[in-house]
Amino acid sequence: MAKFTLKELKDLHEKAYNYSQTNREKAANDMLFYFITQWDDDTLVESQLAYRGEFNILKKAGRQIIADLAANPVEIDFEPINETRHDAAELADGLYRKGCNHNTSIEAFENAKQENVVCGNGAWEIYAEYESNRSGNTNQVLKRRPIYESNATVFWDPNAKLLDKSDAQYVSKLTAYSEDGYKILVKDLTGEELDSVNVESFKTPQQDYAFPWYITGEGKKIYVVSFYHRTKVKEKMLTMVDPFGTKMELIEAALEKVMDDMMSAGYSIESEKMIERWRVIKYIASGSEILDSSVIAGEHIPIVPIYGEHSYVDNEEHYEGVTRLAKDPQRLRNFQLSYLADISSQSPRKQPIFFPEQIAGFEYMYQNAGIENRYPYLLQNRTDINGQPLPIGQVAEMPDQAIPAALAASIQVSRQAVEDVANPGLPQDIADPDLSGKAVIALQNRLDMQSMVYQEHYKHGKRRDAEIYASMAPEIYDVPRKVKIELPDGTKKDVQAMSSVIDKETGDIVFLNDLRSSEFDVTSKIGPSFASKRDQTIDQIKDMLMMMSPEDPMKRALQLKQLALMDGVEFDDIREYANNQLVLSGVKKPQTPEQEKMLKKAKETPKEPAADMVLAKAEELKGQADLMKEKREGIKMQLENELEKDNQYIDVFKATTDRMKVQITAKQAGATINKTDIESIGAQLENHAKVLEMIPKGGGKKAKEIETETYDFNSSLDEELLEMLNT
Repeated sequence: MAKFTLKELKDLHEKAYNYSQTNREKAANDMLFYFITQWDDDTLVESQLAYRGEFNILKKAGRQIIADLAANPVEIDFEPINETRHDAAELADGLYRKGCNHNTSIEAFENAKQENVVCGNGAWEIYAEYESNRSGNTNQVLKRRPIYESNATVFWDPNAKLLDKSDAQYVSKLTAYSEDGYKILVKDLTGEELDSVNVESFKTPQQDYAFPWYITGEGKKIYVVSFYHRTKVKEKMLTMVDPFGTKMELIEAALEKVMDDMMSAGYSIESEKMIERWRVIKYIASGSEILDSSVIAGEHIPIVPIYGEHSYVDNEEHYEGVTRLAKDPQRLRNFQLSYLADISSQSPRKQPIFFPEQIAGFEYMYQNAGIENRYPYLLQNRTDINGQPLPIGQVAEMPDQAIPAALAASIQVSRQAVEDVANPGLPQDIADPDLSGKAVIALQNRLDMQSMVYQEHYKHGKRRDAEIYASMAPEIYDVPRKVKIELPDGTKKDVQAMSSVIDKETGDIVFLNDLRSSEFDVTSKIGPSFASKRDQTIDQIKDMLMMMSPEDPMKRALQLKQLALMDGVEFDDIREYANNQLVLSGVKKPQTPEQEKMLKKAKETPKEPAADMVLAKAEELKGQADLMKEKREGIKMQLENELEKDNQYIDVFKATTDRMKVQITAKQAGATINKTDIESIGAQLENHAKVLEMIPKGGGKKAKEIETETYDFNSSLDEELLEMLNT
């Protein structure tokens, strides 16, 4: 691709410089009015006031808007597109947050916001720099540098109309150098050492050029241009394959310096194709020569503009900050109060009026006034030379100079006029110190509406910054190395970029945290700072803990989270312990390699109950013991009742047994008696039998008597036997 000549650079610069030059001059005047002096302009330069004071209420408004921007930072999120891995998006998020906290990046953002609020235009530049100055360190990082007075030093392509200038084909940025600074710049870029600066070689190239490239006189400065030009080119994309089959797509131009090394490492070219992409060339030139030119990383011009109130009128770009509309009422207020000061300082003081005869001979006592008059009292004549009485005391007094009524009435009006267009501060009628937290937040949201346009346009600028960063990062972080990223809570951790692992499903080698083939959608949103969100989260956790029962397992997790979010002096160890406990309990994923090792070790080690779990278990066992005790007491009472019943049964049984024993004894005695009776009866029967045997058969009267007696005996015996058997 053909490069520009010095004349072509100057022609493009002149077109950009002449475009919207009137508005840039107004913005420069706004900067002077806000930062330097409110009297150095054509409006009040002819004023006859002896005193010119500044009663600045404009800066209060500017500070409030800048404070609103600081209280509502912009959050950037890289969302992966298509097959881009989420690990690459997380790496991009972490690298971007880390890069935004470089000292130069912080200053770049703050300077751009301040100039934007004041005059309506601010900008910063993204650049690549070596990570370390140590010998052999070829790793680069992306940083930002502030662009001071961007309204007067940055000139965009006149055809660019978008707010973030992403449609610009070129931009020129001027940087002022002293003679010594210019010598150092030339040596760094060309290696040439200049003994002196040739004034003739730095004169204005042509009289019709609007901007002088060299300014003569005392404190002369040499302006050097950094000119970025963006154009679409066709380039060859090579697909490289290593011996393990891992593929890598790289642009041929980027392979020129390392192609031999890759071939030696076993890489081969699998395929190639032509693609269209944007290429950005940076030129550094003075008024006499181009000092350097190079292709920069990424496909975007690495300058990010932000605007305040922004519009196009008759195809002319217009922008302004908080100063533009507040200048006239602020001038009026300065003039009014300065005039009031003039009246107070220059108007004559009250002076007494006497007849000459009253103080004749004592004039010396009245020559000095105020503290210069050291007489303890003043003398006065009582009569004139003719002996006639004179008035005692002054006959009149010189009046004060009256303040014009219009001046008194307009002083308050001028203050209100400035506040109407510039002051987003807290209204005095609602500045209640007893407002609740929610009311303050709602009120702050209402007041933020005054600075919303600056917040929204700063959000667009940060989104553009992230797009440029995402385009440059793949060419900066293009080799495996350890990088430091920043998490949303501000903690840092080391990550291995382009670490290779084997895919378990396919068996192929894949690269994790690889930005080279990653594409992202960049989103930006305005929100409270991390500290504000953290404090709000802590308050919410406190409210939740108050409503939870002690047995709720979630309560411990919330308590640990509260400790992890808290900040204070010598509190890092407690916060680290809480984070580790959240990781071990599975509530939080490990964030660092140390936490991953700790979690792995904990899984391999037999778990021991935690102290609180032991206490909880003890309480549970104690409750069970109390319950068992109650059960035992109940069982004991039941057994005692049963025992008492059994004793009653035993007593009854014993009484019954004793009665039965008595009865049995009685029966045994009766049985013995019956046995004796039976034996006696048996003996009687035997005796009767013998008697009967002795009776002669067919005997007479004696025999019949014996038979009759025997019959009676048997009858009585039968009755006794039946009675005994029945018993």
